[in-house]
Formats: sequence, C-alpha cells, structure tokens
Amino acid sequence: MTSSSAQPWIDLDVPASELRLDPTLTCGQAFRWKATGSSEWTCALWDHVIDLKQTQSSVQYRVLGQLPAARANVEEALRDYFQLHIKFDALCDAWAQTDPDFEQLRKTHVGVRTLRQPVVETLLVFIASSNNNIKRITMLADKLCQHYGQSIATEKGPFHTFPTLQRLNEDPDIEGTLSQLGFGYRAKYYAKTVNMLCSSHEDPEEFLLGLRTAPLDTARTELLKLSGVGPKVADCVCLMALDKSDAVPVDTHIWQVAQRRYVGRVLDPKEGPEMLKLLSQDHRDKAVALARQLKASKAPTTKTYEAAQQLFIHLFGDFAGWAQGLLFSGDLGQEPKKKPKPTPSKRKSTQSLPPANERKMRLRSNVKE
Repeated sequence: MTSSSAQPWIDLDVPASELRLDPTLTCGQAFRWKATGSSEWTCALWDHVIDLKQTQSSVQYRVLGQLPAARANVEEALRDYFQLHIKFDALCDAWAQTDPDFEQLRKTHVGVRTLRQPVVETLLVFIASSNNNIKRITMLADKLCQHYGQSIATEKGPFHTFPTLQRLNEDPDIEGTLSQLGFGYRAKYYAKTVNMLCSSHEDPEEFLLGLRTAPLDTARTELLKLSGVGPKVADCVCLMALDKSDAVPVDTHIWQVAQRRYVGRVLDPKEGPEMLKLLSQDHRDKAVALARQLKASKAPTTKTYEAAQQLFIHLFGDFAGWAQGLLFSGDLGQEPKKKPKPTPSKRKSTQSLPPANERKMRLRSNVKE
C-alpha cells in the first residue's frame, strides 16, 4: 500500500453551467467516484487518488495520494476527463433550435456532461451493466479493483486503482476468481474478453485507444466481437471512452423517450416541419421514416434500437449522445404517473420503495442486451 499527504485544493475555474459533479458522476456513466464529504467526491485515477469539490461557482480538485510511478498531469487529465473544451451551453443552444424543451432542461439539469473515461475501465465496468443496477455495478467494480488493483492510502481511507488487462490476464483462473467475488455468469465474459484482447494484441489497451480515431461503425464492430458486449454496451463504450459523441446508447427507457417525446412531434403536420427545419430534405425524409418505424413498434427490438438511435442522430447531429444524456436526466422526473395500486392487506408484509435516486439508477442500467 502506497500513501502520501494531501495537496492543497486547486480551482478548475469551470462555471456551474458547464459542470456539476453530483448529476454528472451519479447518472450511470462512472461507477467508482465515492461521496466522501459535503459536495466532495473521491476516486483513484491515473495512479492518483483525486478529490473533487463542488463549490457554488466552480469545481476544485486536490491529490490525496499517488503511486510512486504516477506521472499524470492531474489538471490536464481532469480537463480531458470532463471534456471541458466542449462548451455545454453552446450545445444546448443548438439542440434548442430543434427541441425548445432544451431551454428548460439546461436550467433544471445544469452541467450534466458526458465523460471521457479510461477505455479499459469503461469496457469492463459496462460488461457488468447488462440486467443490472448502479448499486450492484458499483459493488462489482469495487471488488475488481480491491482484488486486482493497487491500494493507495489517504486521509479518507484506502482507494484502489483500476487493474490493467495484463494484470487480469496474470490470473490463471480469472473466471473462478470472479465467480467467487460475486460476478456470477458474467465471470466467463471477463475471462474470454481479457484472454482475447491479451492474446490478439501485444498492447491491448493501445489497441482499444486506437479505436478513438476509427469511425463509429468500425469501433462498434470491434467491440461487438468481445464476450459480454452487446449493442448497448458497445455504444456506451464508444460514447464515454472512444470519442464517439454521436453514439447513442438505447435502453428501454431511452426507447420510451424517443417514443414519447419525438415520434408524435416529428409526424405532426404542424410541429414536424418546425422541428426538422434545420435538416436537409433527405435527412427530413429519413427522420420521418424512422419515426413511422418506431410508431409501428410495440416494443424495442434490434431494428427499433437502431431506428431510435438514428432518429436521435438525425435530430441532434454530432453530439446526439450528449443530447441523449441530458434528455435521460430530464425525463426521469416526467414519466407518466401510474394508477395507485390497491393498499396491501395488513396480513401481508410490505417493503418500502427504494429512494428516488436508486429508482433512477435502476432505470438507467437495467436493460437486456
């Protein structure tokens, strides 16, 4: 275990309209940041333990500890991680020209950014996301780090780095180890994916990073070759680690968002032309065809997954994945109200509903591949 003393706080000088930690770090993108104080979040990244603090006007960071070999420029790495060179307000301006609701969303869901995360971590954590919820995904990610990562002691306790693919491949029985750690049927996915990447590439992480410069379809195709990776996981990795800002991960909830918010509006004789006014005629025709395809579908399928994805891309362009993230955050509080269920008999035991934020977490991640 490596330890070191905490460094002073440094201001990233990023306005609240561009970045808010709470919604960004808890919306189902990242799973290893721990709430460790009032408006403070802590995680081991780039061989450092990094502390973040949200203030009323900005975000501050400090290094709590690091490994002896740590070389990263933490401020540069954080700016890259949060993609602060991309102006969130400017994106909202553009999206609002297609959907005026973004004017309200940008006020009620301030600073919800899409992250640019380490590619190995993103891939392996999202393999655990299928048919799962954020609480359990977080638990599995923690177990992976605690067993295979390196520990760094800090004033807030120990934090563990995310293991490399090579480190995982050193375990001759990774499937058995992960099964004992509670990964269940996913253990074999990890074993196969780690073996495939390490046996096929001298530097598997470098291979995955190389997909950042590949077209979206190429990156997705390569990811889909890996065990445990379906369309939604592949698109999550493309969006959150491989610079594919137009990748739109579609789960059951996002499919419902497309149905509820856009299908009827695109097909409406009055509202449709206004919503599609910025598109070329070819793209207008394509958006209408996609909306009709979705309207005819009663449930998400492989074809309607692609249709919903393409509809978002036609409507919101190169940053459709970012738009989807904000729509997801905003739409959670606007789901149709369900009729109340009859009051259970006093003889039967009842369980209280989980907290609201946990219900949101389950919606985000609980989707079949």
